[in-house]
Amino acid sequence: MCLLIVCATITGCSSSNISTANPEPSPERSRVAIGTNGQLISIQSSNVSAAGYDEATMVMTVMFKSGGLYEYYEVPADLWTSFIEAQPHPWSEVGNPRLVGGGYAYKQIG
Repeated sequence: MCLLIVCATITGCSSSNISTANPEPSPERSRVAIGTNGQLISIQSSNVSAAGYDEATMVMTVMFKSGGLYEYYEVPADLWTSFIEAQPHPWSEVGNPRLVGGGYAYKQIG
């Protein structure tokens, strides 16, 4: 009777070659900031020249080409995003129907 024993040594394996699933990203790392931190940015529009949004305070600022500057309060981030995406008609498609029509509090500041 013949008995054959094979012994093999595996080399070259290290932790860098082992693929593991990525852990869930922390909420701080995966969160994308919305808005402009209140800074006004140029807007493509026939009646709005600039706008800004501060996510922390939920204040949206709109500067009209006529010179009026307004702050709108308690504005959700998705409304700001819709406003930006509605260029070149952000006021007629989003601002007037959703900000004004939605009854958001506002104040003329300039």
